[in-house]
Amino acid sequence: MPKGRSQFIGASGQFYVAHQLTKRFIHASITVGNAPSVDIIATKEDGSKSISIQVKTSQDAYRRSRYDREGCEWDVGTGVIEKISSNLWYAFVDLKLGSESEPDVYIVPSLWVGDFVKSDWSRKMYFLPSSAWELTKNKWELISSCLDDNPETKLFSQTWPEDKLVRWGQNT
Repeated sequence: MPKGRSQFIGASGQFYVAHQLTKRFIHASITVGNAPSVDIIATKEDGSKSISIQVKTSQDAYRRSRYDREGCEWDVGTGVIEKISSNLWYAFVDLKLGSESEPDVYIVPSLWVGDFVKSDWSRKMYFLPSSAWELTKNKWELISSCLDDNPETKLFSQTWPEDKLVRWGQNT
């Protein structure tokens, strides 16, 4: 990738997520690098509740086989490790550059990311297996229901679905 191009990839993901939230009547304020662990602050239409969203974007996140599974993968950095809150969510954007398809966005609780990525890895990557796509792929309602303090969404954000996710060192 030519020097400086990655900033355009990242910015396009942030603006795409902000666009998707705004068209759903959720205020989406992009922090433009002013908050190291938060890219977007999402707020209810009436301003009564906010959550933080960290956006990670890939040109092409799809992996046919990683950890013996099909899925998508993103670079995440060390800041995600053990950073867990029911009010912190990740929006993993797959731009699918070079295709005619719209980007896909996977809405993922911070627990899944903070527990998956390990500090001793040379490259900090998050892998989302295809078995978890039904729970996360373009599930914008997770953001809305979190802002509405929905107890089911809060529980979802605090749960690790063992049958759907990969834990480090476990292939099944």
